Amino acid sequence: MARIRTTKNLGQRVDRTYLKRLYPIPLWRRILTVAGVLVALLWLGIYAVARNQTPYTSGALTPAHAFLGKKCAVCHGDSAGIGKKVDDRQCAACHDGPVHQASATFNPACVSCHVEHRGDVRLSAGIDAGCLQCHANLHTKTGVPAVAAKIDSFANHPEFAKKASSKDATGLRFNHQKHVGELSQKCADCHAPAETAQPASQHLSKGGGRVSSHALITIPTYAGVCLPCHALTIDDKLTELAPHDKPEVVHPFVQAQFTQYIAAHPGDLGKDGAPGSAKAWVDFKVAAAEKKLLEETCTRCHTFTAPQGFATAAVTPTAIPARWFTKGSFDHSAHKELTCASCHAKAATSTVAADVLLPGIGVCRQCHAAGSASAGASCSTCHIYHDWSKEKPVEGKYVIDQVSRLNP
Repeated sequence: MARIRTTKNLGQRVDRTYLKRLYPIPLWRRILTVAGVLVALLWLGIYAVARNQTPYTSGALTPAHAFLGKKCAVCHGDSAGIGKKVDDRQCAACHDGPVHQASATFNPACVSCHVEHRGDVRLSAGIDAGCLQCHANLHTKTGVPAVAAKIDSFANHPEFAKKASSKDATGLRFNHQKHVGELSQKCADCHAPAETAQPASQHLSKGGGRVSSHALITIPTYAGVCLPCHALTIDDKLTELAPHDKPEVVHPFVQAQFTQYIAAHPGDLGKDGAPGSAKAWVDFKVAAAEKKLLEETCTRCHTFTAPQGFATAAVTPTAIPARWFTKGSFDHSAHKELTCASCHAKAATSTVAADVLLPGIGVCRQCHAAGSASAGASCSTCHIYHDWSKEKPVEGKYVIDQVSRLNP
């Protein structure tokens, strides 16, 4: 008789404890997983203890703070935790951050502009977002912004204020066209980088920004530039030249030169239409020499106000700035591969010193624009936030062991 196989009989053959037992493969998989995690944690712990540093990093420190290394508490505080923000007081322990503008409605936190752990990036290179939180829609305590109220990019930056001026009151007469065009002089013959000027920290802009000495151009001087071609000859009889100074200084010098000359050459008395007495001769020659200086020599470059004779003539003060962009930074050395005419194209056709020969913002935008292929157009490329004229000395509070990564 055939064996009868029912569902119940078949079900009784199934081992209901099968899923509760660990067979070799799943067992070792669990063992190795747990062991791997424990080994990793053990390694991180040993690494942290042996190297005396945290087993994690947010990225390399910028060069300015690289010496801190594992001294996280210097910036993050003694109770530093992962992701804890740096308080302004921690920054102020080493740095003074002078106010930006007294009329600013608020002062952002240091770390909103100076972001650490970005590696080989200048910490002073601020982020545009920090600037735009005010300048994209500028409001001041006075209610009247001194600059454009809405600037959200260099592409929307207004024209430079100095360039917008049609003329500049230099107090001088000068013809660039004659010197550059007719005489074929080079720009560098008169204008040279001021690399030997005072330290950069001593050059403060009107807004208190530090300016590199490389950014400046030396102001042409008479002795250094003009003298070889424009000698202040007093008279054919005299070998000394008149000093390049105010009339009240030149007059006694010229008088003394003629007095000394006639004392050594009394035979010249009464010659060339001059009087026969020494005093009258000196007065005659001084008047003739000063008339020539006033009408032919000095007036080539200078203007005089209310001239009532050379000795009392008032010279219009000259006002040639070493730095033209007082609210922005510019470094000539960074642009030295360009010809001067690339930016100062109108110099070759300018006939008056009052012409503003600065490049317009459109010239700058040919290289400085948005995108990785440009020379950079962030706010910090040209502008400095802190007013360093209000910088205060900081009294240090750390010892070397507290800050140097070389001292565990």
